[in-house]
Amino acid sequence: MPETELIQLSGDGSHTIISRLFDNTTYHSRHGAISESNVVFIDAGLNYHLLREKKQIRVFEMGFGTGLNALLSYIWSKIHQIDISYQTVEAYPINSSVAEQLNYSSILGEKSIFDLLHNLSWNEKHLIRDTFTFQKYHCLIEEVKITDHVDVIYYDAFAPSNQPHLWEVPILSKMYDLLDDGGILVSYCAQGAFKRNLRFCGFQVESIPGPTGKREMTRAIKFSEKL
Repeated sequence: MPETELIQLSGDGSHTIISRLFDNTTYHSRHGAISESNVVFIDAGLNYHLLREKKQIRVFEMGFGTGLNALLSYIWSKIHQIDISYQTVEAYPINSSVAEQLNYSSILGEKSIFDLLHNLSWNEKHLIRDTFTFQKYHCLIEEVKITDHVDVIYYDAFAPSNQPHLWEVPILSKMYDLLDDGGILVSYCAQGAFKRNLRFCGFQVESIPGPTGKREMTRAIKFSEKL
C-alpha cells in the first residue's frame, strides 16, 4: 500500500506533511508549521480566553492531523496552569510511521506526550496530566457527537478547494451550536464565502492579522443576548 503522506520541512524548520489523499495539499503553512499554529490557534484562540480570565478552557479541534495543535495546547496549559479539556476529530489519521518522524518534539520538547497523543485509543477520554484531558474521535465531523459545549474551536480542515462541504453552512452551524456563549472559532482561512457562511450561522466575524504568508485569518465569536 503506497504512502499517502510525505514529510517536508517548512520555513521555520518544523515539519509539515503533504497529503496525496487530498491533492498534494500541505497540513500546515509552508512558511512555518509551528509558527502558523501558534498564531492561529494559540494566540488567537487560547490567549483570547486567557484575557477573559477563564480557569478552564474546553477545546474542540476540527482535524487532529499531525497532532501539533494538541501538543502546543498541552504545553500552553502547563505554562499557564489552566485546565484544558481537549477533544478532536480525525477521519483520516496519518500513518504511525510518519507521526514518529515529525520533529515537533525535538523543537518543543515533550516527546513522550507527543507520542502518547498519537498512540492513545480513539473515542475514549484520557487524563494526560492534572490540567489536561484528551479525547480523539475517529470519524467524520458529521458523525461526531459531543454533548458538552466548548469555548474554542480550532477549525483546521483542509482548504475549501479540497474539502468544500466542511466550509459550508451545515457544518458551520454544527460548530455554532457546539460553542458556549462567548466562545470562538479560529481558522487560518480568510475566504469571503467562508466568512459569509459564518455570519449566516450567527457568528460575529473578525478578520485579524494572519501568520507569515497570510495577510488575514478569521476569528468568529458566538454572542448571545445574555452577554
